[in-house]
Amino acid sequence: MRQSYHSRRRVLSLGAAASAAAFWPRRGGAQELPVLKIAYQPYEYSGQVLYAQDLGFFTKAGLKAELQSIPFGAALATAVASNAVDIGTATITTLVIAHSKGIPFTIVAPAALFSASRPATGYLMVGNQTNIRTGKDMNGKVVGTPGLATVGEYGVRYWVDKHGGDSTTLKFQELPFSQMPAAFANGRIDAAFIGEPYLSEARKVARPLAREMDEIARDFLITCWFTTTAWATSHPDLVTRFNNAVRDASIWAVDHPDECIRIIGRDLNADTSQMQRSTLSYFPPQITTAMVQPLIDLTAKYLKFPAFPAQELIYSPRG
Repeated sequence: MRQSYHSRRRVLSLGAAASAAAFWPRRGGAQELPVLKIAYQPYEYSGQVLYAQDLGFFTKAGLKAELQSIPFGAALATAVASNAVDIGTATITTLVIAHSKGIPFTIVAPAALFSASRPATGYLMVGNQTNIRTGKDMNGKVVGTPGLATVGEYGVRYWVDKHGGDSTTLKFQELPFSQMPAAFANGRIDAAFIGEPYLSEARKVARPLAREMDEIARDFLITCWFTTTAWATSHPDLVTRFNNAVRDASIWAVDHPDECIRIIGRDLNADTSQMQRSTLSYFPPQITTAMVQPLIDLTAKYLKFPAFPAQELIYSPRG
């Protein structure tokens, strides 16, 4: 089951009304699988749960997964915090900010990994109507981002600052990837970080300026799957089952790029006819602290708080 949440207000109201129970009510006897409510963002970076649902990996792991699409990271985090959903996806940056404010989120599984040695799955793109060529040319420009205060913002800021510009002059506008090609076309944005499955559409009205993530680190985790510390502590078996399902999906995806593209196109209602195998995300089967630390350091730099060890964000069954 997939439900699209088109406004933060609706998600916030759902969160406020949500039960504190771990699962949605269900009928049936003892043989029925436990329901796990999972929220994802409608981007290729969330592909693991779509593959796991399509291929039956959740069932194999002993779960009945109910998937919901929530476009914006802040709304998704609110849904997880309020128990409207059990597990969701987020950029590492979102969880770093939450941690700095004492919000008890914890990472339960890795999602998309950036690696400088692999083809890019997203770019800093600039509209064809602009003459932007350098970081300095970006000064004062309107930049689309899939999430404010995420790597989609701070990665752009970091690239601009390192290439002669002043990121404090940028004006960020939060947009789903799916709306960015139209925003370029009508001149609402000058630049944007954009990823699959919308790169092909964006190339009709914009061009890549940089692989801005190359500036952050050679390898780091862009996104992850997370929940509240309280929920993870209360449901260690379900955390393990979820991890098993997405790990199986991650391993499967490496050898089945064409099938991945088909599932992404169908489930995200996107035209993937021009999508390249090489632009699919790589999902590591396991998480390490080294994958998480670069975005902790980057976020701390721009929000001016002390960086902390990555282990503080990663769930451990031992607590």
